Amino acid sequence: MVVIKVIRHSGSGVDYLQNMCNYVTDSRAIARGGFGVNAYDAESAFSQMLAVREHYNQLSTNPLVHIIVSFDGSCDDEAFAIQTAPLIASFFAAEYQVMWCVHRADAYDAHYHIHILLHTVNLLNGKLFHSGPYEINGFGYHVKSITNRPFQIYFDCIKD
Repeated sequence: MVVIKVIRHSGSGVDYLQNMCNYVTDSRAIARGGFGVNAYDAESAFSQMLAVREHYNQLSTNPLVHIIVSFDGSCDDEAFAIQTAPLIASFFAAEYQVMWCVHRADAYDAHYHIHILLHTVNLLNGKLFHSGPYEINGFGYHVKSITNRPFQIYFDCIKD
């Protein structure tokens, strides 16, 4: 089973975006990457995302959707998590700036999970990503096609 958790912070600003760029690039990441941004330098990625927001005048919007793809006990294979992470995150790559990293739950838990930061401003037209059930369900089927595992989706909307 793959659990997909979608975290949306309504009303969050660029501080949240910067914090999440720092989180994905910190030392806890076993692997990291991205599309449309420098995923190895938090400041560069943050600046690149801000440039897209400014170009399309999307300054008052929620800057990102945080997606966590968690593998259950049936996947305790670090190589599998690292190999599938860019394939999973690539679902959004044609139109959005994306950063991803792989974490191990902790030193005692071999379960792996992937953090995906999806910048919500479309690179091609400036429209915002709609993170509703329809769009995320499509992402879930993408994950299933890569992992050959069923998925379950949870939404977590945090009001700031």
